[in-house]
Amino acid sequence: MKNLKLKVVALVLFVSAGFTSCSKDDEPSLVTKTAFVTVVEGAETATVNQELTFNLTYNVENNCGVFNKFIETTAEKTTTVVVQTKYEGSNCTTDAATKTTTYQFKATAAGTYMLKFQKNATEYITKTIVVTTAS
Repeated sequence: MKNLKLKVVALVLFVSAGFTSCSKDDEPSLVTKTAFVTVVEGAETATVNQELTFNLTYNVENNCGVFNKFIETTAEKTTTVVVQTKYEGSNCTTDAATKTTTYQFKATAAGTYMLKFQKNATEYITKTIVVTTAS
């Protein structure tokens, strides 16, 4: 009986050591970064509640870079849009790449709106959108 208990304890210790020896170093890293927009294409007029689609071109540092999300800051009728990318993995090439994504805009009231897409640390590509009521 003692021999069986000793074997069970030894088995539990062996299995526990196996689980704790796994390292998170083997997991791919995930990094998010701001990507600067180089081109913005889309209509500049709309009616209230009409959704506009803008095609954005932006640069990533390597082939592991993909779109993550938009970070938007709105004040009055001006929205600043920053493209956030994510880099996941460790087998990335060092070649920069150009990617595209779409940005949706819809105004619920008539007026003139400004969309500012971050071009670099201090400059923006600005689109002025005139929204009118439907006739």
